[in-house]
Amino acid sequence: MLRTLFIEEARTQLARNAAVTGACCLILLGFLGMWWLLTDVPALAGLMQVASMVVIIAIPVVVMVQVAVEYWQSMYGQRGYLTMAVPVRGRVHFAAKALYACVVVLVEGVICLGGLIAWFAVFAHSIDSTTSDVLRPVLWAIETAGAGKTTLFILLVLIGLFSLVIEVDAVMSIGGQGRFNHLGFGAPMIGLVLLYAVNQVLALIAVLFVPLSMDVTTGDFTSQMMWPQFLEALRTGAQPSVIGVGSVAIGPVLAGVLTWWAVRAIEQHTSLR
Repeated sequence: MLRTLFIEEARTQLARNAAVTGACCLILLGFLGMWWLLTDVPALAGLMQVASMVVIIAIPVVVMVQVAVEYWQSMYGQRGYLTMAVPVRGRVHFAAKALYACVVVLVEGVICLGGLIAWFAVFAHSIDSTTSDVLRPVLWAIETAGAGKTTLFILLVLIGLFSLVIEVDAVMSIGGQGRFNHLGFGAPMIGLVLLYAVNQVLALIAVLFVPLSMDVTTGDFTSQMMWPQFLEALRTGAQPSVIGVGSVAIGPVLAGVLTWWAVRAIEQHTSLR
């Protein structure tokens, strides 16, 4: 049933997601083309440069907002009656929708990466250089880190993105409980603000107190806690030699807790508008 619901999510949303992505990409190409043509007009070229970067950042954001709105409408709007009429448990609905959202964020991430490469290509043209020269610092960093650390970094970024997607869906379902009916869509909006605050506080605690750090001189991971060096930095002004990386675990852990809460809310406390 999970497979069937996932396919239904794709059938319902894919065309709209693709239309928004395509429109954003056309706008991006327009700005990049104008930037390319206006290289000799610094003021206008600079404006096109900023505008194209804004569009690149906006592409995944706009599409993910679209997916989030679809989640709310299909679960707690008028279409929620049809969704809840499907004879499966709430956790299956949640899993199908969260899985689709994760696939979308992965695809949009690849598109965003392609947009960044195109941006650097035009930037290289604007300074009479080559794309490889402009990207040399990035390539050097990848070569220095090695395949293992680069792969680990990519995996951590993906895990962080997937965790965020699941957290947002979970908060929306938690806000869909009957006790929050009087707030309408304001309930999940308040929840998202609280989610951001909790994420920041927990990440700071994890960075300082979880015994997992990265040595800034060697780039190796250590079991040191950053807190003692943080206190020393406050006292003497010396730069810490290790940076805590325990915050990478906060996303998955918080996503797991919120998923449990969301499933419970869907299965026991859902109240349709």
